[in-house]
Amino acid sequence: MKKIKIGTIIIFALLLFIPLYKFNFQENAVSEIDNRMLTENPFCADSEKDKDDSEEKDTSEDEEEKITEILENYVQDRIGFREDMIYLYTVANDRLFDKMVHPTYTYGKDGYVFFKLTKEPDFGEYHIAFVDAIEKIQKYCESRNVPFLFVFNPAKVTVLQDELPAGINYNNDWVKTFMSELDDRGINYVDNTSLLEEKTDEGEVVFNKKYNAGHWNDLGAFYGCNNILTKMQTWYPQLLINEKSEYNIKEKLNTTLQVSEFPIHEYEPIFELKSAVEDITKDYEDDLYVDDQYRHFQYVINEDRKEEGAPKALVFQGRYMNGMGYKFLENSFGEYISVHDYRNITYFDYYYNIFQPDCVIFELAEYTLEPVYFTQYDMEHIELNPNEQDIEEQAEVISESLNQEDVAVGRRGNLCDITVTGIDGNATYVYMKMKGCTYDMRKNEDASYSVTIDSKNYWNDVEFITYQAGKITKYSLVQ
Repeated sequence: MKKIKIGTIIIFALLLFIPLYKFNFQENAVSEIDNRMLTENPFCADSEKDKDDSEEKDTSEDEEEKITEILENYVQDRIGFREDMIYLYTVANDRLFDKMVHPTYTYGKDGYVFFKLTKEPDFGEYHIAFVDAIEKIQKYCESRNVPFLFVFNPAKVTVLQDELPAGINYNNDWVKTFMSELDDRGINYVDNTSLLEEKTDEGEVVFNKKYNAGHWNDLGAFYGCNNILTKMQTWYPQLLINEKSEYNIKEKLNTTLQVSEFPIHEYEPIFELKSAVEDITKDYEDDLYVDDQYRHFQYVINEDRKEEGAPKALVFQGRYMNGMGYKFLENSFGEYISVHDYRNITYFDYYYNIFQPDCVIFELAEYTLEPVYFTQYDMEHIELNPNEQDIEEQAEVISESLNQEDVAVGRRGNLCDITVTGIDGNATYVYMKMKGCTYDMRKNEDASYSVTIDSKNYWNDVEFITYQAGKITKYSLVQ
C-alpha cells in the first residue's frame, strides 16, 4: 500500500512539474491553434515604461487586479502542452457533442462553419465617409477618361443565411443603405451578392461548407470575377470573359480549418490557368511603398490579351481577390496590377502616378468595411488633385523659368523620385508634365514637392505647373 501511495505522489508531481518544465518563455509567441499573440510577461523589463527614479509609483487596487489578471493570462497562455490540451478539448466537443469550441469559428446548420458572429453595424458617418472616398476616386478617374468600378463581395453569412445557427437573427440592412448611397452618387459598382445567392440556389458550391469560413472558393471567384469583367465590357467590349475550359480544375483536400488545427476532411475546387502570363512583380516590389501589414502587390502582363486590346488595370483588392480572384483577372486584362487595398487605398494617387492605368477597380469584402481595415480618418483624408486641364480652362496662365538645380532626381530600381523646389510653396495643386503624361505632386514639409513615377517614363524635358487662387504658373527648365 505504501508503494502505491508513493507511486501516486510521484505521478501527481510529474503531472504538475512537466507542464511547468515545458513553460513557454519565448517573446512575441504566436499560438497556431487559435491564431493570436500569447500574453507577454508583465514583469519583463522591455514591457515597463521608463520612470524617473525620483517618482513614486502609486499602486491602486485596480492596478493590482489588472496585474493579477495579466499574470493569470500569461501563465494560462504559456503553460506546457497548452495547445495539445486545447486540441483534445476541441476535438472531444466536436466528436461527442457536435459542438464547435474555437475562438474564431462557429458551427451553423448542416455542419457549415462560419466566423464567430458579431453584431452587424448600423449605417452611419463611417459609411458616408467611405462613400465620399469612393466618389472622390471615381471623379478623379473619370476626369482623366479612365473608367472606375467599385466591387462589393458579400460575406459567407450573407449568402448562406439559411445555414446560420438556429436563433440567430442576422441583419445587414446597412448594406442596402450603403448601396442606395452609391446609386444616389452615380457610382459605378458591382455587387456580387445576388449572383452568388443565385449560384447557391442552383446547387453550385461557391462557398465551401467548412474550409474558408469567410471567403468564396475558386468556383465562386470564377463567377464573381466574370461578373466584374462583364461590367467592364461597358468600356472595353473586347474584354475576355473566362471559360472553365481555359483552366485545369482539380480538387484539394483540406484537413484543418484555416490558421487552425481544427480537423476537417473537405475538398475544394482549384482552378489553374493553362496559358502562361508574365509576372514582373519583382521589378517593383522591393522599391514600391506598401503598408507593412498589407503588403500584397502583383504585376502581371498577358501578351495575348494586350494584342487583343485589353486594358492595363490597377486593382485595389482584398483577400477575396488576393487569394483566388487574381487568376481570373490576369487571364483577361492586358496588364493586371493589384495592390492590397486596406491601408494602401489612402495613397491612391501614388499608385496611379506610377502605373498610369487604363482603368481602376476598387474591390472589398462586406466584412472588411469597418474601421479595423479602413479607418474613417484615412478615408476622410484622401486628397486628390482635379484634372489639370479642367482648372487651366478657368484660370489665368503665366509662364516662369526654373533652374536645373531646383530639380532632384533619384532612381530606385524601376522607380524614379522627382523633387522640385523654387516653385510656389503655397500652391493648392502642383503637377508635373513629362512625355505626354501629367502627374500629381505632393507637398513636403520643406515646401518642396515630390512625385514617384516609373523610371521608363522619365524624360529630361519636364514642366511643372502650380495652381493657386485662380492663377496657373507653368515652370519650364532653363537648359
